Amino acid sequence: MPKEQEQFQGSVLAVLEAVMFENWLRFYFISEKPDAEPGPDGEPPLFMAVPVKGMERIGSLYAHLLPLAEEMNGKPVDFEVSRRAVCNFVLEHVDGKVMPRDTAAMIFESATFQVQMQLFNTWVQMHENQLDAGFMEFGAWRALFAQWRDEPGARELAEKLSLALHGGQAEQPTQTVQ
Repeated sequence: MPKEQEQFQGSVLAVLEAVMFENWLRFYFISEKPDAEPGPDGEPPLFMAVPVKGMERIGSLYAHLLPLAEEMNGKPVDFEVSRRAVCNFVLEHVDGKVMPRDTAAMIFESATFQVQMQLFNTWVQMHENQLDAGFMEFGAWRALFAQWRDEPGARELAEKLSLALHGGQAEQPTQTVQ
């Protein structure tokens, strides 16, 4: 694989990891604050509530992702807050450090990233009962997702998604964002 393609794929995976981690945080650490003002839907708002020991464990096992947990912890959680937290994390801690500077927007918009994100969301939906059966470390999520992604059915789904998003064209990983 040419160096540019390898770098592009690595960047996609780095951004995808942030998305996966945020999803993992929401999956296991979201809670209601019964004493909080009800939201517009009449329900108590949802908050990120990672206990101190959980933050310490994240810091020791996934130190590079700790800033994302810190940004979200104790705050109300909804789609916009989650999206903003991931984008801010990628811009501040991934772009220019794990991948070339100013490539985050290109990665987020790439069909390759979109396919991987759709695969991850599909995996979570398909395995929700397993993931919900008991707490799993984020590393277990990464390993299980990678294993599933290598299965023939997941590879076939990835090809179909890729063709649909690419419109039959190969993506150009070396394009630059103006």
